[in-house]
Amino acid sequence: MQKCKGKHFTWSKPMSHMLLEILVEEALKGSKPSSTFKAESFIKVAIEISQKFNVQCKPKHVENHLKIVKKE
Repeated sequence: MQKCKGKHFTWSKPMSHMLLEILVEEALKGSKPSSTFKAESFIKVAIEISQKFNVQCKPKHVENHLKIVKKE
């Protein structure tokens, strides 16, 4: 399993794409009651990215990356 260097988690384009796909599904299921997602959604994304890309992705990485994606 690939580890992050220090405290930084590096996102590849396929990882970012998967993050957005899962969050769209979560929003359609009602897991976004306000301007942000529920914690369970971030956990789900972290687990799926960790498994698919063989990395250690944590819910906080997902939450932080979403903030960056929103700015772009």
